[in-house]
Order: sequence, then structure tokens, then C-alpha cells
Amino acid sequence: METLLHQYGYLLIFVITLFEGETVLLIAGILAHQGFLNIELSIMSAFLGSVIGDQLFFHLARQEGYEFVKKFKYVASALPRAERLVARHGTYIVLFARYIYGLRTALIVMCGLAKMPRLKFTMFNVIAGLIWAVSYGFLGYFFSEAISAVTGLGRIEFVIAVAIAIAALVYWIVRTANTKPVSDEPKQEE
Repeated sequence: METLLHQYGYLLIFVITLFEGETVLLIAGILAHQGFLNIELSIMSAFLGSVIGDQLFFHLARQEGYEFVKKFKYVASALPRAERLVARHGTYIVLFARYIYGLRTALIVMCGLAKMPRLKFTMFNVIAGLIWAVSYGFLGYFFSEAISAVTGLGRIEFVIAVAIAIAALVYWIVRTANTKPVSDEPKQEE
């Protein structure tokens, strides 16, 4: 298990944080405290995944417009709320998007659809990604001992519990990503 974490742990953190990643980053912080991962590399992997993922979503939405959004039902359904937040807060919403659960991707996509200036978006995205990765990474790291004390789990049991949590997170991401595209046809009233 330790060998797998050392070989693929940082790559897994990077891939998951391309889309979402609060849970995996908290888990990485916990695993770093337990000695299975390096906290700095975990934070760097999450930072890179988060920033690159948001940049991709922003640029795809900016270039492809609403055709891109229709491919992701969960983003399309959250777009009206995201549009209101972007209209109210402008570019500054990028600083807080990662902390608004369930709207992160929709907010980033809306920034692209609103043709937010690329340089300004990138600057705020990098700042937000750094703050987010450091805060969640160290939150998991510093609360690891408290979690262990409360649960009473030994090191092996703790790793098994974390592995189950990671598997559940990966399952959720895959399930969410496999949603049907939004139909172009208007609904008919009955």
C-alpha cells in the first residue's frame, strides 16, 4: 500500500483535483501526517491539478460557448445560479469558487461564457488555487492526529479507511462525469 501511494498518490491527487478535490486533498494531508505522502508534494499536485482543470474549463467554455456546457448536465443545471454570482461579484468570484461546493465548475464555466479577461482570470485562478491547496492540505495534515485519536484506529486500519474514502470519491467523480448531455429540444408542455 505504501509503495502504491508513493508511486501513484501524487498523480491521483493531480487527476482528481482537475475536477474537484477538497476530500482528496484533506485525505492527502492526513496521509502525509501519517508518513505515507509528502505534504509539500501533495499540496503542489493539488494546486497544479486545480489550476490546470479550471483553466481548461474556462478556455473551453470561452471558445465553445453553450455547446460545451450542454455536454455536462450537472454544470448546465447550476449555470443560472453561477450566472447570478458572476454578475454580482465579477472576476473576484474566481477567488471564492473553490469554496462554493457544487458550483465550482459551473462558476468557472460561467466566467468563460462571460468572456472574462484571460489574464485576470488566470491571475485570480493561480492565487485562489494556491490558497485553496495550502489551506485544505494543511487542514488534513494538522487534524490527522485528532481524527486518529477520535476514531481509535491504528495505522493499518486508518489507511484502509482512507483507501475506502478515496475509492468512494473516485466512484462519485466518475459517476458525475458520465451524465447525459442537455437536450437541444425545448420541453413540450402537456
